[in-house]
Amino acid sequence: MTNSENPIQIQKFLAGVDYPAEKSQLLEAAKSHGADSNVTRALNSIPDRSYAKPTEVSQAISDAGNHPERGNDGDAGVEADDDERGDDRFDAG
Repeated sequence: MTNSENPIQIQKFLAGVDYPAEKSQLLEAAKSHGADSNVTRALNSIPDRSYAKPTEVSQAISDAGNHPERGNDGDAGVEADDDERGDDRFDAG
């Protein structure tokens, strides 16, 4: 998701969408309502699937903005637990 758009603001560009709707239908509706590149970028970042209701779209947009592979720091910098790394560490205590 972009810094300038949030899922609630994006919903105004999806007015009139009949749910369930595919990602491609959401993009088409947003463009027909004058969505800018920030909105289309946010919609392009969601998984390509069918969405049953507007809240599912909003959640997908929020989730997409929290994944490091999509450009947001998300959990970047947070170290994994020792068990996840597989490190054998000596515990002196």
